[in-house]
Amino acid sequence: MIRRKDEMNERPIENCHEGTGVLMCRTVLKGGDSEVGIRFMHDDILEPGATIGEHPHEGTEEIYFVVEGQGMMVMDGRRFPIGPGDVSLVERGHTHGIVNSDEAPMRLLVIGVK
Repeated sequence: MIRRKDEMNERPIENCHEGTGVLMCRTVLKGGDSEVGIRFMHDDILEPGATIGEHPHEGTEEIYFVVEGQGMMVMDGRRFPIGPGDVSLVERGHTHGIVNSDEAPMRLLVIGVK
């Protein structure tokens, strides 16, 4: 399968998971595209000062890869600085959130798996 950028759905999400500001979410892969457990893949832009509220994960693990920008990953209430090239794995049963603490947008590739 090949999906071209112009075939991907892009939408703003305001106050994502009760965070603040706007997250621009481009759905690269969606449920049903994969037979091996990939639930989704997003190419996300988190605007300066915006946050994704800390929230739990029960049935999905998420992988966050920072492409551009600086911020903080909040995992189980603890804050960790993140920047380009950093990756985090949020396992089932844990919580996470993100803070864009930079003056530039933060670009994240996010993959959800079963």
